[in-house]
Amino acid sequence: MINKELLLSRIQTPDGTFICSRSLNDLVEYTDKNGQHYGIEGGLAYQKVLYDKNDYIDASIYTTDDFNIIRENILWDSYGVDGDEELKQIKIKDLELDHIENILILPSLSKTFEDIFLSEIKFRK
Repeated sequence: MINKELLLSRIQTPDGTFICSRSLNDLVEYTDKNGQHYGIEGGLAYQKVLYDKNDYIDASIYTTDDFNIIRENILWDSYGVDGDEELKQIKIKDLELDHIENILILPSLSKTFEDIFLSEIKFRK
């Protein structure tokens, strides 16, 4: 059985806007078209929704979600081949195969992301 692990911490406000927290101290706030204020923080460490009005949708993504949802929504940070380019966030589904293969040899790659990238390779075959 796959452990349910948070991959993307986000909510959708009543006007359809998604806000997400990507890291521990990343507080993201938004004023909805209804005039209400929404916020989320905690990144993947924990999810805390601020100004809880109970009228938002928890649109977080977990390892147990359908793989198509994961590959369409999870972003990988890239600074280019030599690491000297401006930061780009690339959806898993849009990464080049050789890029994925290079990511897989990173010693700091988590088991969770190793599994995601191996699943992406399998998905493309």
